[in-house]
Amino acid sequence: MLYAICLGLFVPLAGFLAILSSAKFISRKLAGFIGCATIGLSFATFASILIYFSTQGMEPLNASLFNWIPIKGIEADFSLHIDQLALLMTLIITGVGFLIHLYSTGYMDHEEDFARFFALLNFFVFNMLLLVLAGHLLLLFVGWEGVGLASYLLIGFWYQRPAAAKAATKAFVVNRIGDLGFLIGLLLTFYTFGTGDITEISNRVGEFGEGSVLLSLIALLFFIGATGKSAQLPLHTWLPDAMEGPTPVSALIHAATMVTAGVYLVVRLHALYILTPDVLLLIGIVGGATALYAALSAVGQTDLKRVLAYSTVSQLGLMFLACGVGAFYTAMFHLTMHAFMKALLFLSAGNVVHMMHGTTEMDKMGGLRKVFTKTQWLFLIGVLAMSGIPPLAAFFSKDLILEVESILGYRSLLIVGVAASMLTGFYLVRAYCLTFLGKSKSEDVALHKIQEAPQVMILPVSLLALLSIFGGFLGYSFGKLPPLEYFLSDVGLTRAEIEITTGPLINPSSLWATAIALVGVISAAIIYTLFVDKLGKPLAILKKAFFLNEIYAFVLVTPLKTLAQYIADFVEPKVFDGSIQTAVKGTQNTAIFLQKGQSGQIRSYVAWMALGSSFLIGYLAL
Repeated sequence: MLYAICLGLFVPLAGFLAILSSAKFISRKLAGFIGCATIGLSFATFASILIYFSTQGMEPLNASLFNWIPIKGIEADFSLHIDQLALLMTLIITGVGFLIHLYSTGYMDHEEDFARFFALLNFFVFNMLLLVLAGHLLLLFVGWEGVGLASYLLIGFWYQRPAAAKAATKAFVVNRIGDLGFLIGLLLTFYTFGTGDITEISNRVGEFGEGSVLLSLIALLFFIGATGKSAQLPLHTWLPDAMEGPTPVSALIHAATMVTAGVYLVVRLHALYILTPDVLLLIGIVGGATALYAALSAVGQTDLKRVLAYSTVSQLGLMFLACGVGAFYTAMFHLTMHAFMKALLFLSAGNVVHMMHGTTEMDKMGGLRKVFTKTQWLFLIGVLAMSGIPPLAAFFSKDLILEVESILGYRSLLIVGVAASMLTGFYLVRAYCLTFLGKSKSEDVALHKIQEAPQVMILPVSLLALLSIFGGFLGYSFGKLPPLEYFLSDVGLTRAEIEITTGPLINPSSLWATAIALVGVISAAIIYTLFVDKLGKPLAILKKAFFLNEIYAFVLVTPLKTLAQYIADFVEPKVFDGSIQTAVKGTQNTAIFLQKGQSGQIRSYVAWMALGSSFLIGYLAL
């Protein structure tokens, strides 16, 4: 079994090294084949592990490959840990990742740096796999930083474009803020437990008791790291800007890698968070605020990819909302469904962007259903699934979040979740209408010159559409514990989760959840089909996402730039360079003065020796 886990983990790394080392020599087709084949093999390996565990019984497996850092108090081995949670994540990463790799062979076919792109995709997948399979927090942190590096390289793939380079730098810097919290939490964990082994920590947290200040501080620091990776308030600003990267990169970041890392970390450490209810409540509040904020921001966007970016921020907020009430299974259920739906939406949007030569502004679209006869239906499936229309994927997962909040009595969080859910249907249907319905809004776009995306791009999107249609039934099983819930039972199931998922499919809660989704969908459909020509521009406050970027620039970026400029213009040349120059001149003047005594005349030296001898004799006589 250990060999299978290692194969699944390291095959993407081998693909990365193989493509990168031979990028100048191999053909584009071979580079794409290696990239796709390695991820496909990794998925097949983890799928075989799932089959094995299904037949033999699922027992968590810990395996140490070698002793990595043998320092007392850290004792970090290169250890891998696989259980239900890790296995689910590996299947999402490699399964959805494989479809995105396959899609990329068509989307990136015109790129000169084709091989570098696939090498970086493999590198991204490897680091995410390392993150979820790590049995030690320090090794998890290596994968955590690895996905940060990979995202920087992929967001800035078109580094010749200033906007892409700036977006990549912003993603890297903002994530470093969150990662500092993670790192301090990691050091405090070493100090508290004397180890970073995740299993041992989970077994020992009970020694501290509920509400321990030390445990709360550790939990809070890890959550700060999670807010950076999963783009939660206030560290969310990097994710919408990350749309400057190629669309397959956006799909991979949003669906299968990076942004899911924060949710995974909280669920992985659920034993810690259960004992820190104050931090757990804070997670719910931050998640709810982020879900509503991002949903409102999505309503005002005119860029198709940015609508989907804010949608991801909002859906991640709902996952943290579930975590905040201890419904960790519910969070993972929605994470799984979101992976299918968001990959579907991004790749469908990618078909449009690719065939329209990089156009992402919906103000330049409209009427595209006549051209994208397949893509428009695939995108619509994603829209309805994400909106929570039954019996599609999010109907089960998002409805479960709202019902859990209701049963457990978190009314304020429930109201926020309901508002965010209703807005989801509104802004996604709005995006569909502005992109595919009505008349073309740009004179520069000649519809007869645009074609439907090639089959290599349609096929992966179609498979994702099927998963978005039927995937929700993994979380419902008509009277008995659903397969996904049974599979993830180790993360802890609340009474509410069991009652809802084993109860009747049609109930008052599911009916009002459906009604909420329909309100958003139908209202947007009416407004943006009948009155689209009479609508003005979106409110500036929504389009600018409540001006948080501008506020950060005014409060943080501009003062820091001013301070840096002052240091560069005055402190460095006047203080640092000036003090060095003063010391140099003082040394030179001293040397010049002393040189005068080195005349080279013997009589002068004899005179100085005589004078010195006289002083010495006088001193000794006294």
